Amino acid sequence: MSRLSNPCPPERIHVRMPNPFVEIRRGTLLSAIRLLVCAFTIALVGMAPVHGQGRIDPSLPPAPLIHTRTLGLFPGVDTVKDPYAVLPPLTTKQKYSIFWHRTFDRSLPIEALMLAAGSQATNYNPRYGNGAGPFAERFGSYAGSIASGIFFSDAFLPSMLHQDPRYFRKGRGSIRSRLFYAIKSEAITRSDSGAPAFNTSSILGFGMSTALSNAWYPRNSVTFNSTMERFAIKLAFSATLNIIREFGGYREEVRESDLSGE
Repeated sequence: MSRLSNPCPPERIHVRMPNPFVEIRRGTLLSAIRLLVCAFTIALVGMAPVHGQGRIDPSLPPAPLIHTRTLGLFPGVDTVKDPYAVLPPLTTKQKYSIFWHRTFDRSLPIEALMLAAGSQATNYNPRYGNGAGPFAERFGSYAGSIASGIFFSDAFLPSMLHQDPRYFRKGRGSIRSRLFYAIKSEAITRSDSGAPAFNTSSILGFGMSTALSNAWYPRNSVTFNSTMERFAIKLAFSATLNIIREFGGYREEVRESDLSGE
């Protein structure tokens, strides 16, 4: 007697295990977006400069840029470390000089290397694959993305919109207030006249940089969701740099007699 086949074979159940790296990335991204939205909302309610914070005086003659470093790594040419400094507005040439010194600096390849390593380990965008060749492509992609972001947000748009791309340290107060100020500075900057203004240069600049990077990203990494993710990550990364600038500055006490910034 022949064995009859079972007309109703048992159904196979496919269990898809969640990727912990994806879950962590999504959680981090959502937290960053919530934090930035919160800071932007509060910043728009009150855009007055913080007391004891450096300011811009358009009546002053142009002054040379101050070349320092933050934590011995990041260029400080875009940071006003003295919270009592009174400075003239930047010239267009100086804004492009900031772009030059930040781009052609030893810190940029280090940042690109770290981002490429993280992207390779989590298989995050841009998805070039695994191995030395794809890693080199990731490194070049991140280097170009960082450089274009600096160009748009520190030079091109600030020159067009008459905004100051520098970060003005608060330098005083509680850790919480300084932390919030550093994040808020991603949304609020100064115009060349010294008045507070919405940081269109930074927000729009990162958006333009993100859109430009789609030109060299592989097609499987160019979607609306991935583009918006990268845009949010750039804003969060820039806010993190503000925190480093805020707490990585010098710790010297600034006397009241130095209020003129001389």
